[in-house]
This record gives sequence, C-alpha cells and structure tokens, in this order.
Amino acid sequence: MPFRVFIIEDDPEYAALLRLQLRKLEDAEVRHFRQGEAALEHLDEAPDLVFLDIVMPGQGGVETLRQIKARAPRLPVVMVSGQTNVDVALEAMRLGAADYVTKGHDDTVKVRVIASRAAERAEMVREIEHLRELLPARQGLENVIGESAPMARVFKLVQKTLRGDLTVAIQGESGTGKELIAQAIHYNSPRRRGPFVVVNCAAIPRELMESEFFGHEKGSFTGAHARKIGKFEQAHGGTLFLDEIGEMSLDLQSKLLRALQNREIQRVGGNETIRFDARILCATNRDIREMVQEGGFREDLYYRLFQFPIQLPPLREREQDVLLLAEHFRRAFTQQHPDIEARPFSSAVRRLLVVYQWPGNVRELKNAVERALLISETPELIPPDLLLEVQVTISRPADVIPSPQEVSEALPSPVAALEAAGDLDDIVPLEEVKQRAALQAYRLCGGNIEKTASKLGVARSTVYRLLSKAERLT
Repeated sequence: MPFRVFIIEDDPEYAALLRLQLRKLEDAEVRHFRQGEAALEHLDEAPDLVFLDIVMPGQGGVETLRQIKARAPRLPVVMVSGQTNVDVALEAMRLGAADYVTKGHDDTVKVRVIASRAAERAEMVREIEHLRELLPARQGLENVIGESAPMARVFKLVQKTLRGDLTVAIQGESGTGKELIAQAIHYNSPRRRGPFVVVNCAAIPRELMESEFFGHEKGSFTGAHARKIGKFEQAHGGTLFLDEIGEMSLDLQSKLLRALQNREIQRVGGNETIRFDARILCATNRDIREMVQEGGFREDLYYRLFQFPIQLPPLREREQDVLLLAEHFRRAFTQQHPDIEARPFSSAVRRLLVVYQWPGNVRELKNAVERALLISETPELIPPDLLLEVQVTISRPADVIPSPQEVSEALPSPVAALEAAGDLDDIVPLEEVKQRAALQAYRLCGGNIEKTASKLGVARSTVYRLLSKAERLT
C-alpha cells in the first residue's frame, strides 16, 4: 500500500517544497489541500501523516487539528508555521500534534526525517494488522494491543508458534499479559477446539501441587474422599498452561520432566499409566537461567520447557502503546458499566500516562484508568484521578529527568539562570531551573523539539513536560 500524506497549506510554494521532500520516499502518495475544511472531507481516505499549517484562511490549523484528532486520534499530525511561537507549539502539543516545524531550510530537511519515521510506523501498523488477520480475534487476542516495534516482534513470534507443537515459554514482568499471549496461541492453533487448562503454580500449596498436576485416587491421602482428575488429563487434546513455573519445587520438577518426556502420568496413589496429548505452554516473571545456575531449577527441565521462548516487553519500553491501551481500557470499562460516564483524558493526563514508568505494567495501567473513571468528578479525567502523581517523581528513571550537568549546557551559566529568575540572593528551585533551561534551549533550537531533546540529552516527552510547566515563567 502507498504511504499517504496530506499537506494542508495555503502557500503553494511551501506545499511544493514539501512535495519535493516527500517524493524522495518510496511509495509516497501526497495530496495537497489549501483549506482544513477540504482536507477533513477526505479524511476517510486514511492518510498516514498530515502536515498542517497553523495560519490559513477560513478554519485555522489549531481547530483543524482538534477535529482531526476527534475523528482519527492515532493519526500523526505535524504543525507547520512561518515563525517560531512557543505558545502555539505548546497548544498544538496539548491537542495531540506529533511535532512542530517552521518554514525554514533546517526544518525542511527535518520533514524527511519525520516522514521516514511515519512511513516506518505505518508499515509496522499494517504488518501488525496483517498478523491479526492471520490470528483472528478469539479469546485473549482482542486484548493484546500494541503498535510499537517490541509488540510487532511479539506478534511475529506468536504467529510462528502456530506452525508446530513446540513448548512455548513466555517470559516477562508481572502484568505484561503473559496469559493473554498463551490464550492467543491456543485459540489460534489446531488445538483450539480442545480445552485450555491453566495451572497457577504460585497459588497452589506445594503439598497439593502433585495432585493438581496428575490427579489422585480415592483414599490416597487424608482428605482424598474421591478420585480427582488432574490438569494433565483435563488438558488432553488441548493446551496446558503452566503459569509461574519458577515456583515449583525441585521434587515436582523431576516428576514434571518425566511426564513431559514420556507423555504419560500416574495419579497419586494409583498404578495405572495414563497417556496424555496436550501442548505445554508456560510462563514466568523470574530469570530461570539464573535459577538453574543457583540450583533452584533443573537444567534438563529448562531445556524441555524453553523450546520456543517469547519475551514480553515491559510497558515502559512501549511508550507508543500507552495511550492506545489507556483508551481501550477507558472504552471497555464504560461499555461494561453504562452508568459510569465515559470521561475523556485531559491533555495533562495524557502527558502523565506517557511519562509515568508503570512498574505494574499493563495491569497497573488498566487499574489506574478504571479507578479514575470511578472517582472522577470533573468533565475530563485529571492527574489526581489517577493517584500517580507522588509515584511519578520516584519511579521515573534518571535518563528522563535532566541532570544538573545536562541542564547547565543549555544555560549561559548558573549565575545567569539565577539572574533571569530574580535576586541573586534568592534560591531558585531546581525544577524551575530545568524548566527555564528547556525553554531557552527550545528557543535556541528554533522551536525544534527533537533538536532540543538531543541537545539537552533527554527524551522528547521530558521536553514537552518541562515546556508545559515553563508557560507560567514566560
């Protein structure tokens, strides 16, 4: 499919310049509109990128941006202006603009960089959609949401697991969605008509785990009042998912290995050998290789279970997916509970969702969104509704907050920063110094967010955050 770009620009010369840059991209299909209203009429053509002039006759760029985001919230829109205006840039970022460029030579070159990245993203999104077609939306898969590069790799691996019956080991931090991936593999495999049986090894007392796995005969131990069919037998013809395998005792690991090697079991207290046919999937949030080295996990069982490992990325490495997931959880929760108002996310909440590091991963994000919808009393969801503000300053990694050394590079000197703030005898809060540094660097870089972030040595999200707080200083 072609890479579709809309240029909404009343200056035909600059529009021609943009076209010239965009034609250097392979398969680029560019459409030019002189007014925002005309472009909105063609939004159903699903462009992959929009360059939008801020000042135009008729409907202005900011209002056009607002309407684009209302109809296509995930469509990247780059605002274009003939002059650097911090206030307008911040307003555009609040409304969801992907970037901001000025009509100069440097930013014309930057256009190619922005478009190239958008083209890569569009190709990735199409590839994920293709993989979703190969993996129809059955139980579990509809909640495996993501358009980031790490999730694209996960989708590819899941698709490959469907070709055989290998044992798949799903690794990842707590809350990353390991069971959803296991469900996706089962319900899109030839075994989908069979049962999907889950054993949470961390939730079963160790003395009862063997009975849970293999079943028991009546009278085999105190309390065994009747025969019990174990999980292996229950999963016959389907899939057995062993969650939290790192919690198994070494004794049970030995019996599990024997069962997997021979494809047969015996119930506790029984003599009958029972054959089983089930695919084994497992998951863990622990480093099993490290457990093997420390003697806490059998090496031979490790190689038996980890035939096809899949590593799930933590949410902090999926920045591109955070707002996508948050919006999914917001809609799903309000659809399940029609009496709860579907309040939208405020711009401040959107920034917070992206900046926060989510130590509890997707599960924590889901809980935060649902809790915010329950307790909010404002027209939009605001940061206090998420109950995350105190944790943000604690959990954000060092590379997101500029160090004092990084901040000083953007200022003439510490003394100059203090002079700009007021009396030299006053002590200026460090956070305010950072905000001023970001604002000054942004101006020196000609309003180029990416260049500002590069010069400061911080993430773009940090620049947005500092600039939004620096408004009161201007």
